[in-house]
Amino acid sequence: MTIRPWVLAGAAALGLAFATGASAQSCSLSVQPVQDQWIIRYDPFAGDALQRQFDVGVVNLGDQSCAGAVRVELPIEEYGLRHETGRDRISYALIDERDGADLTPRTGANRRRLTSQPVALRPGARSLLRFTFAADPTGTPSQGLYSQDVRLVLEDGDGLVTGEHPVTLGLEVVPAAVMGLKGQFQRPNGVARIDLGELTSGPRPLTAALYVMSTGGYRVDIRSENQGRLRLGSTDWYVDYTLGLGERRFDLDQPGSVEVVSTGARTDDYPLSIDIGSVTGRRAGDYTDVVVFTVAAL
Repeated sequence: MTIRPWVLAGAAALGLAFATGASAQSCSLSVQPVQDQWIIRYDPFAGDALQRQFDVGVVNLGDQSCAGAVRVELPIEEYGLRHETGRDRISYALIDERDGADLTPRTGANRRRLTSQPVALRPGARSLLRFTFAADPTGTPSQGLYSQDVRLVLEDGDGLVTGEHPVTLGLEVVPAAVMGLKGQFQRPNGVARIDLGELTSGPRPLTAALYVMSTGGYRVDIRSENQGRLRLGSTDWYVDYTLGLGERRFDLDQPGSVEVVSTGARTDDYPLSIDIGSVTGRRAGDYTDVVVFTVAAL
């Protein structure tokens, strides 16, 4: 983290003034977060909460009563949780739960209040503060860690710093993926069913598409219960077929897969199609197969 030289010089001057003051008294508030890293772990497809609360202890280590108003300072950096690749940022908010003060270190934006109510402590006394840290991503964020370093600062009525401590704010987006069908199909007993109509040999598009949403790369595995054949009930009568998933085709006599490598969030559609083999000499009836799709994040 980069710290402006004037901040260091100010802290040194402040310490010297207290150490050599005529009264030989000092006001020193120690800011002690329970955790130095405030991290929210987030799966956008699991309904995870986008906020957490974190506690900060404040102890008066000086020999006189003193007080400090709480504020959050941002180093020389653009506001926002930055992705570890440096390409994306996510907005966030920091709220002091004592009085609801918005301490978010935004720039160029209206804020409800820059500081919260002062923390007043006698020598040796301790107080516990609670903050709500909330992230606000737009759409599906890419997997990885979004973070920003800030400083929790206590300052007196003259603007002099009486205590401070660095904290890392972070949103960790976990590898995750979901999929489903869209288009025209039925769902008896919770299982999607696509009606092929009268079986005729040759290719045809189906009325549905498989969609995948992910925070990054993923793999779709495809398995046919009848190894790529439409079966007449429990008989030994079959019609061979191949399945199209987007531009790729699968015989499904053995499991197949589609793998997508990506470091960014994705939303992909795969139109489904089928190529039916020979139906000559086959007995009349309903021929079916069950195809199982499984998605996993990479």
